Amino acid sequence: MGKINCWQDPELTEAILIWTGHGDAASPRRDSSWVELRFSDEGDKWLAIIESLTDDFYDTKANIEAKDISEMWTISIVDFKAKYPDVPDKIAKALAWCYTFDNR
Repeated sequence: MGKINCWQDPELTEAILIWTGHGDAASPRRDSSWVELRFSDEGDKWLAIIESLTDDFYDTKANIEAKDISEMWTISIVDFKAKYPDVPDKIAKALAWCYTFDNR
């Protein structure tokens, strides 16, 4: 996706948390309809960013390199922050939650 200029926009963090369900759901929900409902006209914008960031997050090989889920969590976040050093921790943790859930 290139440079993200909206890291400090609280709506980006909120959109990712809503989409993933992190902090709210027992397992990742990844439900676009919740983002569209919350953000109406801007929902598509946030979903495009979320899709791109998720693809970039999942480029990690943490599931192959890690000896356990805890290490997978750490490696995946470190790899993502190497691409996006300004990413808020809440976003990185929400995406790591989905990634480790998918690769447990």
